Amino acid sequence: MSNQRTIAVLTEIKEDRERASFGSIHLFCEELAKYGETHGLFVYVTSPSLYLQHTGYRLTGSEWIKGDVPRANVVYNRLHSRKSEYAPAFQQLLARLDEEDGAMFNRRFLHKWEVHRYLERHEYLHPYLPKTALWDGQDSLEAFLAAFPSVFLKPVHGSQGRGIFRIECTDEGICLRRSTSSSSALYRSVAAAVSALQPQIRTPMIIQQGLELQTLDGRPVDFRLLCHRIRHNDWRVTSAVARAAPPEQFVANLARGGEMLPISTVLRQWYTKTDAFQQKQLLKEIALEAAAVLAVEAEGLYGELGIDLAIDRNGRPWIIEVNTKPSKQAEMTFSQQTVRPSAKAVIDYCLTLMEEKE
Repeated sequence: MSNQRTIAVLTEIKEDRERASFGSIHLFCEELAKYGETHGLFVYVTSPSLYLQHTGYRLTGSEWIKGDVPRANVVYNRLHSRKSEYAPAFQQLLARLDEEDGAMFNRRFLHKWEVHRYLERHEYLHPYLPKTALWDGQDSLEAFLAAFPSVFLKPVHGSQGRGIFRIECTDEGICLRRSTSSSSALYRSVAAAVSALQPQIRTPMIIQQGLELQTLDGRPVDFRLLCHRIRHNDWRVTSAVARAAPPEQFVANLARGGEMLPISTVLRQWYTKTDAFQQKQLLKEIALEAAAVLAVEAEGLYGELGIDLAIDRNGRPWIIEVNTKPSKQAEMTFSQQTVRPSAKAVIDYCLTLMEEKE
């Protein structure tokens, strides 16, 4: 096994006496192991602390068996927690990889503000970037509300649609809504709204131009395009889905109850067949451009990105968010007997990294 080319999938592992669980990527790990085997690769799942002990889980039949494992030629970082990436074990793992001349991709979470700054460096992406700034309280809210009818406040390190606020100027006052609630609160002034917000904000936030998105049955819609690196800085889209927000909600994340739909089905609700195809192609082009930019700008190696886009009521596409650890639930239903394109893409990219070193 020591001479066999090897991939380690790095994630949080829940261990008990009967079986190990890899959380939301458990089935995905099975696909990686099975597809990797067809290419002569040994794929195992491990955590930072287990990797340092040369220990991991290998798929034997339908069971994951814990045991000794060799060093990895490539590590695919699927840690779900930012806290895990700051832990001493992860830092020791990075040092070990340097010593072993191993490669890791999806090195760390990229937060919303740095993603925006990276994308903003490229002028051709400006038409697709909502105006964004770091939140500094009343001054920034007043400036944004003077420019836009509504704005969003988003946690810099947030994910899954949690902790987002929508603030809108109405004839009655300043309307404040939270992504985790269908209710709203009304305030007479910006100062009063900020006073109500401050106790609820415990982390750095960005403030962002509000967008009036295209809707489906009155529900805002966005699109998740999963992008994978092929080689060098060439990328391809391996999955594209639409997500409709739940009734009375303004975020479409699946974790918040959003509904996943085929992207072409949704676009055909809004456009002719020809225009729907063109819009889909445009969304793909924007996603691929964003992925290529981040791969160049961000420190470390990135081979998988989830790009969230949306189309406003005027037909203009926007980049909403970029995910460096995209959910494996945001792909359309597939047969359990098959390996989804994103799993194949991960293995293919690992092979590319190995070949570049050989």
